[in-house]
Amino acid sequence: MIIAEPMAAWIPVDTVGGVALANLLAILAVIFLSFFAGLIARNALATAMVKGLESKVLMKIPGYTLIKGIKGGFDSSETNHFKPVSLSLGTAERLGFEIQKLTDGRSMVFIPSVPNALSGITQILPPDQVTYLDVPFTSIMEFVEKYGHGAEELLARKVTEDPALAQLKDDAGEDETPDE
Repeated sequence: MIIAEPMAAWIPVDTVGGVALANLLAILAVIFLSFFAGLIARNALATAMVKGLESKVLMKIPGYTLIKGIKGGFDSSETNHFKPVSLSLGTAERLGFEIQKLTDGRSMVFIPSVPNALSGITQILPPDQVTYLDVPFTSIMEFVEKYGHGAEELLARKVTEDPALAQLKDDAGEDETPDE
């Protein structure tokens, strides 16, 4: 009422043009408020509040971390996402995701179960048992859902180092071959 009454004197809502103008002003107000809310969301205080909510509430929801990792797999700007890996476990080889690189060089990995990639096990493995795959996150998810069909194509994409680190080196302009 505080905003509507003064505006009613300026905009004649008894005509089609007045109603259209009122609708246009309402749409512009929504756009302005959305823009303003986006600016607030980029604020450090709002970011801290979201991170606090995430750590105290959302992380306790089963599957939230995996869904967040999937989102990271689609978002190239996200640096902390699950990385597709091939794991050497004795005489067996499994495909999974590196969740985190530990400070001692070992990797925390998630090994999805067939056919439901949202369930599985986590293990900590030494670096010699982890080989990175230069494939999208979704390829591993599809592999699991297909009961392992397509493993040969995935395993052919093994790389010697973490693709994210290789990309950082390329972006920094480091030359892989020494000058003679």
